[in-house]
Amino acid sequence: MNNDNASGLLLVGFDLVLTSECSQVLSQICDINVVSSMERLEALANELEPQAIVYVMDYTTTIHLHNIQFLKTNFPQSLLYIATTSVSIPLLHQAINIGVANVYMFPFSPNDELDFTDNLSSKTSIQCRTQSKKEDISSIRFNRDDPVSSLLDIVERDFVKGPSLQDLSDDIHLSPSRLCHMFKDYCGLTYSHYLLCRRLEEGERLLNDNKQSITTIAYSLGFANPSHFSRNFKEHFNLTPNAFAQGDRSVTLSNTYIRYQRLRAELLPADSYAIPERKPVKKHASF
Repeated sequence: MNNDNASGLLLVGFDLVLTSECSQVLSQICDINVVSSMERLEALANELEPQAIVYVMDYTTTIHLHNIQFLKTNFPQSLLYIATTSVSIPLLHQAINIGVANVYMFPFSPNDELDFTDNLSSKTSIQCRTQSKKEDISSIRFNRDDPVSSLLDIVERDFVKGPSLQDLSDDIHLSPSRLCHMFKDYCGLTYSHYLLCRRLEEGERLLNDNKQSITTIAYSLGFANPSHFSRNFKEHFNLTPNAFAQGDRSVTLSNTYIRYQRLRAELLPADSYAIPERKPVKKHASF
């Protein structure tokens, strides 16, 4: 860690444990400065001009979105990256709208770490300690005209109904079995798991809005009953919908849901997706 390299990489994070973990990883790549309080960040806003900034965060809240906007406004010439333990549509939408360089899931996958290193090397003069060719470990680079991308576009428009692969095979011009195998190969999870995770993501958003009952949410998302929704939510978030609706954010994501979120971060949402307003959660306050 370098406290003098003001023009290099700045790591900003207000969760001390998460920031420390991210710092350990990034310090293996290059020299970094760490800012762990909003007060310190505000004081430095007019004093330094880092070439790149990494903002590390956990669950998306209004406060985190505000902090990201603050960084982009006060450091307009700096490349801004986000490292997050949980991807959400509001986060990705803001990233697109304000010009964030990239959003990575944290902990970084090996390919993401290489991608980030390549970004720094090619777009800044920051001296990176590790450089190697990026290998296709688990990244997903979709051609928007390929069958799987077409399928994902359809699912995004109609995930509540949940069209079956049989229903989609005529539109995609592939057999259901071929489409099933291709989806798993490209995405790293099955079509049924992707569809379930997409519904759970929407369920998380609706619970966060806290405007509908769990029963209403369950049926509106196409679950057979509230118990079916609650069981799947608990399986993939390690938290009941009721606890989440009451403000508990001690979420532990399943491996399947983490894979789903990496896929969502890779694709990024279309501009037409709605941007729900997030309510701040006091226990996650960053300053």
